[in-house]
Amino acid sequence: MSDSEQQPEVKPENVHVALKISGSGFPDLLIKVKKTTKLSKMMSAYCERAGKSLGEVRFMFDGERLRPEQTVGELDIDDDDDEVLIEVASEAVGGSC
Repeated sequence: MSDSEQQPEVKPENVHVALKISGSGFPDLLIKVKKTTKLSKMMSAYCERAGKSLGEVRFMFDGERLRPEQTVGELDIDDDDDEVLIEVASEAVGGSC
């Protein structure tokens, strides 16, 4: 293969990651996003489809709560993972005394 026939190099920020959002009592959703995408975009899309507000749910990856300002690239994701599981759960509300 000559130099002119080489495939273009894929920049790391343009690599797409498949996020599978799943939780008990919630619909499953598979979203493909770039590593530079803020998690707030994924969270909003999921809440819209599930009919929930962002304040009613929490998103977790490997047991750690995700923040909307984080990007997908900030998560500790192996490059060989086909899908990344994001867990969703109802937000716990404190009780009264």
